[in-house]
Amino acid sequence: MAVASITNPPAMKIVTYNVNGLRQRVSQHGSLRSLLNSLDADIICFQETKLSRQDLSVDLTMAEGYEGFVSCTRTSTKGRSGYSGVATFCRVNSVFSSDEVALPLDAEEGFTGLLEQSGNGRTIMRDVLLDMPMVVEGEEVTKEELLKVDSEGRCLITDHGHFVIFNLYGPRAVDDDNERLRFKLIFFMMLQKRWEFLLSQGKRIIVLGDLNIAPAAIDRCDAEPGFERNKFRKWLRSLLKESGGPFFDVFRGKHPNRTEAYTCFSARIGAEEFNYGSRIDHILVAGSCLHPADDSDDHNFFGCHVEECDIMAQFKRGNLDNTSKWKGGRATKLEGSDHIPVYAILTDVPNLHVHNTPSLAVRYIPEVRGWQPTIEIKMLTDQLSGLGVGFSQKVSFLTKREDFSITKYPGMSESVATINAVECGVTGLNVGATSRQHGYGPGFIGDETEKNLPKLKTEEVNSHAHCSPTVKKKARHNTRSQLTLRSFFQQSNSIASHRGCADTNTSSSSPGLLDAGMNKDNSSQTTEVVDRYPTGNAEDGACEVSESGIDTLVENQSDISGNLSFEKEKANIAALEWQRIQQKMKMSIPLCKGHKEPCVARCVKKEGPNIGRRFYVCARATGPASNPEANCGYFEWASVKYKRKER
Repeated sequence: MAVASITNPPAMKIVTYNVNGLRQRVSQHGSLRSLLNSLDADIICFQETKLSRQDLSVDLTMAEGYEGFVSCTRTSTKGRSGYSGVATFCRVNSVFSSDEVALPLDAEEGFTGLLEQSGNGRTIMRDVLLDMPMVVEGEEVTKEELLKVDSEGRCLITDHGHFVIFNLYGPRAVDDDNERLRFKLIFFMMLQKRWEFLLSQGKRIIVLGDLNIAPAAIDRCDAEPGFERNKFRKWLRSLLKESGGPFFDVFRGKHPNRTEAYTCFSARIGAEEFNYGSRIDHILVAGSCLHPADDSDDHNFFGCHVEECDIMAQFKRGNLDNTSKWKGGRATKLEGSDHIPVYAILTDVPNLHVHNTPSLAVRYIPEVRGWQPTIEIKMLTDQLSGLGVGFSQKVSFLTKREDFSITKYPGMSESVATINAVECGVTGLNVGATSRQHGYGPGFIGDETEKNLPKLKTEEVNSHAHCSPTVKKKARHNTRSQLTLRSFFQQSNSIASHRGCADTNTSSSSPGLLDAGMNKDNSSQTTEVVDRYPTGNAEDGACEVSESGIDTLVENQSDISGNLSFEKEKANIAALEWQRIQQKMKMSIPLCKGHKEPCVARCVKKEGPNIGRRFYVCARATGPASNPEANCGYFEWASVKYKRKER
């Protein structure tokens, strides 16, 4: 491969991070770009994005200065949709005619070769796995099993010329789930076949991600005797150099004796509090160094090009906003993933020959790059609907205007499309200040479309504005609506309906303040009319109000004043009742023996004779047994009888 010769190439930073939901992390940091910038790396690999193909959008997959690649869950298995997913983001200056190593030459979703591929060269895609039948635990792996393993969005491969990166999210399987255990075993065995083939071709490999495997007892806070005899831990250690394998565990290679170095913590037990976790997020490297004519064992990719590797502890939950530590329960839920990123810095990696971004990039995914209605466009169509413009007229308006275009920018991150109507030069429609900021304010509608718009006389507009009452819609309350605490103390009260404007065929009335939203007819939508009593001639569109109507208004206002007082009294009663309920709950919750603090209630979810049964445990975070500030281990079954769920 032709490589551009440069002197002292800059260092390259690679990060792996299980985000536990990409949408949540983007929301936490404000934008995808802010999230990526906070990691300050050239290649960023995310796991457990929890995005399905339908969830892909610009704000979650595209950021200025980064090129993205994603793999989503394709399976329809119950409980697996949008569950896993991986994504790789590369920080680059250009995605076309670039010589940067961070921009891959090729990319592949999955690793079996069974998923749809759209690359031209497909330099890393091989059918080797299909040509080499494999037996796992005495049973041959079928093509259907291979496709199933590759359909959960757990692997994304990018070829960066000097090395190939495998971004992985390893399956989790408990000891009594034979189906998932076989799934996990096939996943790793087939990956190993792929790695062996690439290494035999002289490729250098970087395997990173959440493998869901802690290799040794030093990598787990509560490792029990026999911990290292687990078959998956034995398999992972067999890949490492110290066991005769081709890979280096980069973190352990740089910090061979560091203890309590964990990357994952249980969110349910607040394990971050006492650094009580496991190291299951890894960066493994294999292959020769990039220096010419250096094939000895002393010259390998790890020894010659990996300068540094560590855990980014500043991303531990609670560290970003200085949230107070757990003590007797947290008042608020901590933001952040239950994992911590791990980074590695590579040196002496020269640039590549000029190349373009692979066709698997996010920018080419139809669900992301296709023309989709944005908020701005929806505002415009809503305005057209308000003037009586039908759907076909909107489509004609949006597509037939020569001076209207949908412009797409390769690096665009804020919206899918922007409207270009600079030279429309037509007046007659005002779609508001917000719309004008985006280039489609007054004068946006062209002559051809303007002819189809309904014309409203000024007198008609004024008449409607003068007579029509202001209507505020209340939320619909039906049998599925969630009731508020106050509704349990609701007392029926009938209030006279206000008299408002009505046409010759219909009449309207409004419930009182206390009855608003609580109509007996739950299927109907309740509205509250803010009454206006204009004066004038009925022929001009105004409403006539008689003396009796004025008397009714005074009486109704007196009723409203009394109802407001009653409403306040109800609120006080509800508050007192809630205090009583809280006090009763405190009296029924036991205190843990170690700290004399209220316990937290849990429920048995695992299948068995106690499924659905409630119990109480110490509310503090789990930590070392030697630490008196940690969870004391208190447990007590709830005395209240429980009813097992019907199957």
